[in-house]
Amino acid sequence: MLLISRDSGKQIYLQIYEYYRDRILSGQAQAHSSLPSTRHLARELSVSRNTVETAYQQLLAEGYLYSRPGSGYYISQVERLSPPTPKISFHAADDVAEEDRISVPGIKYNFQYGRLAPESFPLKTWKRIANKILLDVDPNRITAYTSRTGDPLLKEEITKYLYESRNVACEADRIVLCSGLLTVISLLCQLFMGKFSTVAVEDPCYDTVRHIFQNHGYKVCPIPLRPDGLDIDALRESGARLIYITPSHQFPSGTVMSASKRIKLLQWAQEQDGYIIEDDYDSEYRYNSKPLPSLHSLDSQERVIYINTFSKSLAPMLRLGYMVLPPALKELYDFKFANYGCTVPLLTQLILAEFMAAGHWQRHLRRIALSSKKIHDLLVNEIRNAMGSQAEIQGNNAGLHFLLAVHNGMDEKQLIASARQEGVLVYPVSQYFSAPPRKNNRVLIGFGGIEAQGIPESVQLLKKAWFQ
Repeated sequence: MLLISRDSGKQIYLQIYEYYRDRILSGQAQAHSSLPSTRHLARELSVSRNTVETAYQQLLAEGYLYSRPGSGYYISQVERLSPPTPKISFHAADDVAEEDRISVPGIKYNFQYGRLAPESFPLKTWKRIANKILLDVDPNRITAYTSRTGDPLLKEEITKYLYESRNVACEADRIVLCSGLLTVISLLCQLFMGKFSTVAVEDPCYDTVRHIFQNHGYKVCPIPLRPDGLDIDALRESGARLIYITPSHQFPSGTVMSASKRIKLLQWAQEQDGYIIEDDYDSEYRYNSKPLPSLHSLDSQERVIYINTFSKSLAPMLRLGYMVLPPALKELYDFKFANYGCTVPLLTQLILAEFMAAGHWQRHLRRIALSSKKIHDLLVNEIRNAMGSQAEIQGNNAGLHFLLAVHNGMDEKQLIASARQEGVLVYPVSQYFSAPPRKNNRVLIGFGGIEAQGIPESVQLLKKAWFQ
């Protein structure tokens, strides 16, 4: 029996609709039987005829009813199903990884890689530019779709910056803006589908990138590292014609690819009719030495795809990355992704374009580079003074992390667990290998989010955890 509740908060037409829908799905209402006329049911329920008509029209639209002109509504032949049992929850689980949380219970110092100090973001300047743009922007731009590959003004500013800082010479139209590294790699996977089925990566390498390639069906060939970069002979033997590398500060080892290796790698790409994906992920940070030129700057055969993001230099929340495609690949991109739109919000693009054009970007880079160098040098000196020959720093003088080999008999898991007991988070290295090493006494130390005044105490806590 259909009963209407006027106090439930649910619209009456919806109650009528759900009553008949559930009876039809459960088989309680027989196919081809008629429903009460709208006039009759409205009178019986003391509701308006329009309310009943709305419920019937919804059932009709979803195929539960059919109508016969001048005769009324009838139940359609529908496969019997158990009535749906809605599971509704207005609570969204917090899926932030423990190490990404602002605070972790029991942890005083977090040496997470990629974490930036809160004060490093130029919030006041960013707000001022955002307000100006929102006041001046043409409403037509807000309600329209943006460029497929990104706002021209921002691409022009990035082009200038790359030429001045990384000697990357390219036309602005060859830049494609994307929402971070994950989107960049995913698009490249799609771009090369049908051309390559295998991709080579350094071993160890950034594990997320390896997983993205695998999720797109690529066979991933790990290429071991040598002191001066990846093993070129092993690359040749792999049969791969596409490779992802981090030559200027290899992740996570910190190895710098030598000039001779870079030339050999470019020769390999030319010989194999292949491509090199150069991830220049933390090129803004170079300590106690001059910045290294990009691999792209040595490429005369247009075999290098240069990629980078603003996550390590400005803020991960912006989700803003980009790639510089060789002309032939840009032409292929335009063909394959003609219907794709830019995944970076236009407002973010406009703010960053103005931020760069007004000179704030260069001032910001100088400030964070000096700040990071101060933290880096202080941390390195504290570790060396406290631990001496019992700990070896590897891959420093660049970026926002280095590896620390600890010579106390503990393995990676023990090092991490004992540090945690003292309130310090350090991170594993083994996850970045294609096959975890049998013996590993190294941990990853990220220092981008550590404050200078806390470094002496944090190092003493690590010394206590590992040597006392």
